[in-house]
Amino acid sequence: MTTEKRSVSRQPTSLNIKFAVTEVGGRDATRVEAKGSIVDISDQGFCMITTYPLQKGHAITIRDRGNEKMPGYGLVKWIEKAGSTYRAGLWHRFPVNI
Repeated sequence: MTTEKRSVSRQPTSLNIKFAVTEVGGRDATRVEAKGSIVDISDQGFCMITTYPLQKGHAITIRDRGNEKMPGYGLVKWIEKAGSTYRAGLWHRFPVNI
């Protein structure tokens, strides 16, 4: 049986976004732009699906929020790969009123 770890329930949603990830490798850093879809959200986190290979610990900046009530960032806490897509849980601190 799965135990719910969230202290705040998430609301289902469907929001397409553009986001940026900064990848650090040795002495170089590269900023990568990608697209994804937020599928649920709360005041403390959201779940998104993307084809970009996010990794735990990545910080993303949401570029094209499409909704000013959306958070501007997220910190990747977990990832599940499913074929060519990634489902990721991200943490943020932002009051959500979708």
